[in-house]
Amino acid sequence: MFNLFKRDSAQEKLRIPVQLFSVTAAGASNACNILNGAGLMGKKFSREDIFAEICGAHVKTVIATMSRMEGFVGTIDERFDKGEQFLLETLPAVLNRLDEPKFSNRLKSQGFTLTDLTLLRQLLIAHKTFTLAASYYMGTGLDVTDEDVLDFGRKYNPKLLALTSEDRSNSIFAYIVRCVRLSHLEDIPHKEFRTSFVIRFNDTLMQAVLELERNVEKLVPTG
Repeated sequence: MFNLFKRDSAQEKLRIPVQLFSVTAAGASNACNILNGAGLMGKKFSREDIFAEICGAHVKTVIATMSRMEGFVGTIDERFDKGEQFLLETLPAVLNRLDEPKFSNRLKSQGFTLTDLTLLRQLLIAHKTFTLAASYYMGTGLDVTDEDVLDFGRKYNPKLLALTSEDRSNSIFAYIVRCVRLSHLEDIPHKEFRTSFVIRFNDTLMQAVLELERNVEKLVPTG
């Protein structure tokens, strides 16, 4: 009788792809809304490029969190492959259920169009997304140096300057730098206006990653 209220860990884990889509959709929408507010829509940034970068970073976040919580022991390649296999086996079924009116309407209320929804569904299971996620997971091929992160810190986030070089090598900082490059926010000529939007953009991207990490931690079966 004591097992009546025991959580079904297998079913809980299957909610992870739902969280991946939900948080990614909201995060992508919020990020693009900030860029639209900066007057960049249709002029500078590619909505698809921003979506693709967010998808890659979020897939990495899910895989890294699952691996950490499950305590999987193996090479870095083996740990990534295990998480990748889980997502590629479960994500398609989740994405195929997203035409439900209630879910679609909620996304529209966040600024999503049907084109956005289709694009996001394609990107989350695209080969290039998992290739990018692997780069984030392994911290390679991101074209962001320690000096790039320091430069971003000097301009927009002084807290980064207090971190060690090892701490700054965390791929989340490379993610922010890459997204800011894609956004073209730094093309805004007015310094205060530019700084305000970059900080808001940074905070939105970071919050989405942290939210996804927290949500996945709650769903991964341990022990």
